[in-house]
Amino acid sequence: MYGDLWAWAAEEPAKAAAAAVMIGIPAAGALAQQRQKDRARSGRPDASAPRRAGDALLVRFLAGRDLRPGDPSSSAGWWCAGEEVVRDRTAADLAAGAPAAPLKQQDTVLRTVVAGAGRWSCWPGVARASVRLIVPVSVVAAWSGWWSVTTAGTGLLSAAGVAAAVTGPAVLGWWRPRPAGADLVHGPGMWAALRPALGVEESQRREQWLVLSDDVSVPGAKVVLRLPAGWPGGEAGKRAITAAVTDRLPGEWSENWHRADSAPYAEWIRKEPPRKVPTLPESVAWKSSRDPYQVYVGQAVRGYDLEDVVIRTKSATPHFGVGGLTGSGKSTVLYLGVVHARENGVLVDILDTKQNSMTEAEGKSGVRVHKTPAECVAALGEYLMSMMAAETAIGKTGDPTLRKMLVPRLMVADELPTMMKMALIWWKYQIKGRGIPPFAEWFSIGLLQGRSADHRFGVGAQQWANAYFGGTMERAQIGWKAQLGFCDSPSWTVAFGASTPMVSPDTTVPGRGVFADGQINPETKGLWAREFQPSYIVPEVSARLDCAPPAPAWFDAGERAPWITAETLKTAESLAIPDFLVGGRLGPAHPVKGGAVTRRPQQAVGVVPPRSGAVTGVPVTAGVTAGVTGAGGAAPQLAVELFSLSEACAAGLLPWDYATAKVYKGRSAKKGIEFPDGIPDGRVTYYTRDEIEGWLERWQAGAQSRP
Repeated sequence: MYGDLWAWAAEEPAKAAAAAVMIGIPAAGALAQQRQKDRARSGRPDASAPRRAGDALLVRFLAGRDLRPGDPSSSAGWWCAGEEVVRDRTAADLAAGAPAAPLKQQDTVLRTVVAGAGRWSCWPGVARASVRLIVPVSVVAAWSGWWSVTTAGTGLLSAAGVAAAVTGPAVLGWWRPRPAGADLVHGPGMWAALRPALGVEESQRREQWLVLSDDVSVPGAKVVLRLPAGWPGGEAGKRAITAAVTDRLPGEWSENWHRADSAPYAEWIRKEPPRKVPTLPESVAWKSSRDPYQVYVGQAVRGYDLEDVVIRTKSATPHFGVGGLTGSGKSTVLYLGVVHARENGVLVDILDTKQNSMTEAEGKSGVRVHKTPAECVAALGEYLMSMMAAETAIGKTGDPTLRKMLVPRLMVADELPTMMKMALIWWKYQIKGRGIPPFAEWFSIGLLQGRSADHRFGVGAQQWANAYFGGTMERAQIGWKAQLGFCDSPSWTVAFGASTPMVSPDTTVPGRGVFADGQINPETKGLWAREFQPSYIVPEVSARLDCAPPAPAWFDAGERAPWITAETLKTAESLAIPDFLVGGRLGPAHPVKGGAVTRRPQQAVGVVPPRSGAVTGVPVTAGVTAGVTGAGGAAPQLAVELFSLSEACAAGLLPWDYATAKVYKGRSAKKGIEFPDGIPDGRVTYYTRDEIEGWLERWQAGAQSRP
């Protein structure tokens, strides 16, 4: 028989080749299927016998489907491209370098056509079926002697196959390869691990037990696993099942077990990926607010977003303040309040005993800059009278005419410690005052009562010590409080409280700081202190103030507020205010005007601006006029250093610690050793170097004279 076949094949080679092709294709398919069954029986992984309808090799051949057995497999349809499936990934592939450089424009079309032709497994069914049928159709037609039909059929099938293969990714984009779904990529390996754990037979199809979303990289994607009724489960079993599922998938997943249902199952849902916390910008542009009671300051991080930092001056604690070391940017932040106030028609008084900290605001309508202690005290007294008169005007029995005149006002005390200490020196050594000066209490009253009268304060200070605010109650009226740059632990405690967790801002960024606006931290349930970046407005200050609404003539002329009545002046006498006003017995001779820069000699009569310091440990140096009882006159300037008792101990003027010095101070009166009166501000008493050293000599002499 075999001899006859060989003889026939030798006589009819074309027919013999066609017969071999037609018989060989089904035989190869049968052998491939038998190999899959053998792999399954031997327990080798990724073995799934094709049992579904249409899985026969001849059917897959005619339909243009992938002929390679097992998963993964392209699911190309007749008109749709299949998935791009990576079957074999070697270590060399994983260690490959960066992706190739982008194609040049002139090479794009040609290389894309070649690449599209190379994606044989992703071609649509019509393309692969056309190419596959070229050979058998040609053989059959040639066998029958239909050469014209052979040529036409071959050309038609070739054109159809090539057109369907290259038009999509190359030119027209009719179809594109789909990325492989999760069921195709992760399903086989996942099922290989889950099937033994669940005790499911090999003959069971994966699709009946395990379902995955097409895209498991998006939040909300699901993996659902049906559980056999007899599965024992338990915590160990659940952990094993969860590990088999989630270890093969990207991201974080939440699990839900439904064992009590009539059809028990488990599901895993993809969690939302953690959002990236934004980074504060190093520069923030300032923007105007149409609300006169909301001042835009900068930006801070809240959760996963940047939010605007706003000073709300209509709150129960309406005043605002900025703390920090010299050069940290306090004046820059105070400028924001000044510009916002003027753009909304608010009148501004600036207490600037440094005489150069807010120069951009000088010479502008609606802004008065007070530079000497006498001017600052006079301005504070007039401001307090204005507040008292405004309260009376807006009351039930107030004069409607005066009520219409009222204008909101803002007083900015830049370097408050400097101003307070210079005022104390002026009180003690220039006007020879005794006891506690009244202007420290004026400031306290203004903090407590300024809100309802639209009279607010902006404060700059190196430290938030009670000595400069009148006490804890008054300091608490600073509703929006910031600390710029580096802040040590004591300064943090007096600014935000010991119970507030310390926040360290990025001190490498100019102006960076921490603020608190009275909000409660939802995590700690305490005061919420957060890092923020203030706006830098200094280059714009002059131009913005020039565009602000003009101030009333009385303000720029340096006059008192017109709603201050004779009754107000009479009430002010009980607070010792009139003597300190302009033209008063102790006040400056000339008013400070707005709209023009106040020019003064380099060394003013009475006081030279000292360096501001912290509450403890830093002496304050000032020039004072000796032998002068009034505000005028010239006299030789004497250098005076003021120290509190604790500062004197820290500076080495006293050879004891603070506790010992307090004991010896109390014993001085009993022993008849005079202790200096000093300069009290109501809470802390300051002494000159000569007073401290003189008392030390008397104390030591008294100790030596005792037997």
